[in-house]
Amino acid sequence: MRAPAKINIFLKIVGTRGSYHELISRFVRYEDLYDQLMFIPGSFDRFTILGMDLPTEHNIIYKAYLKLLERFPKIVPFFKEHALKVDKAIPQGAGLGGGSSDAAAFLLMCQERLELNLSSQDLMSIGASIGADVPFFLSQLPSANVSGIGEIIEPFEDDIPPLELKLLPIHCDTAKVYQNWRRNHLRFDLPMAQKLTAMKSSEILATIAPTKANDLYSSALDLCPDLRRYQKEWFLSGSGSTLLRSKR
Repeated sequence: MRAPAKINIFLKIVGTRGSYHELISRFVRYEDLYDQLMFIPGSFDRFTILGMDLPTEHNIIYKAYLKLLERFPKIVPFFKEHALKVDKAIPQGAGLGGGSSDAAAFLLMCQERLELNLSSQDLMSIGASIGADVPFFLSQLPSANVSGIGEIIEPFEDDIPPLELKLLPIHCDTAKVYQNWRRNHLRFDLPMAQKLTAMKSSEILATIAPTKANDLYSSALDLCPDLRRYQKEWFLSGSGSTLLRSKR
């Protein structure tokens, strides 16, 4: 199964909830860049992920597996006879939601292959408990306004122009970008967020300054100063470091 990337056309922080940040953001599926997941037959003594350097216990897919295991102990034999192979193409630490997309694809694969018969609401609930971006990937929508801490997804009739992505060899640590924003850039602009939710993606990319469209841009610039040369013409996806703009 393909697990596509996502990009943020805009991202506004409109509140905090404990250590969480309440967002309003335009998520767009980017089908041209994707990971590939498949079940591989074999003999395994535990849940096994092939193709990734990250230890299984630290992988968001493993969190998804544990959530399923709580409800469906019957899945254990299947995963003693199958490993999950992940062919990675989406870079980590790039603001493209690769890990969350993998977790969503894994849940959808299990739903079909293991005949779990989970309702859409149950799947979304499991996804929200795993990671903020997972529900969007489970929705399989091409474009949506996403709010709360990722659990509120509103389909959006969008106009998405051909996009140009710049994948930089820079790792932006998501947690540190958010922490730095809270320490040094904390400010809420709800009117701007509401304005952006009504605009088509093509209009945002053509008329809004990149640093105004993403509240995390200023924080990412603090931590990753190599981004500064791009800030006038390129939009930041999520917490970075991937940049995007309309094709020229």
